[in-house]
Amino acid sequence: MISELNLGISLGLLIKEHRHLKGLTQAQLANLVGLSTRHIGKLEDGTYIPKLSTYMNISRVLGFNIEDIKTLHKYAPREGEAQILKLIKNMDTEELKLSYKLLKALVNGKGGKYA
Repeated sequence: MISELNLGISLGLLIKEHRHLKGLTQAQLANLVGLSTRHIGKLEDGTYIPKLSTYMNISRVLGFNIEDIKTLHKYAPREGEAQILKLIKNMDTEELKLSYKLLKALVNGKGGKYA
């Protein structure tokens, strides 16, 4: 079963992917569905889980079927990814740079398997 955190992130990635496919900015999508740009951003980053009516409206505007919700596992972060994403969302630029260097060193320490 998908956790609430993973559901929010997965729905956000689904919306963002289809918005990019349509060539829309967050502001343009917000205008089309009657939401604020900030609200669209929060939906896309997984902070908010949309009401069903909002999700249906967004799916109509972006041209994907609400049935796509069944394939959210495609968008669901792997175990641990959701927690990492949640942490980095609140980091400033310097913290992100340091985190990147640490992760890169960790990956390279495994023989470059993931680099």
